[in-house]
Amino acid sequence: MAVGDAHEALPADNPEVLQFIHERWRQNELDQLDREFVRVIEDMIELLMSKDLILFTDLPPKVQEKLLRRKEIREKQYDDGAFRMGNDDIIQL
Repeated sequence: MAVGDAHEALPADNPEVLQFIHERWRQNELDQLDREFVRVIEDMIELLMSKDLILFTDLPPKVQEKLLRRKEIREKQYDDGAFRMGNDDIIQL
């Protein structure tokens, strides 16, 4: 079946198709791990600040901006009810 301008069809078990699917799956997995790791870093920064080991103002201005923006977005999602539906971003240890 042709899709868009594509005129070639390959069987699902074709090695090239399988390689393509595998690469996409790996990239999606890496993207998910990156998002989770960003949250770990945020939590570590919060922990260090709560223990007065670093100050928020010790962080570079761009980092401060990003942390504030992410916190703002998470709070907005929570206020909108997104986290009450089981979609919270608390990392389980």
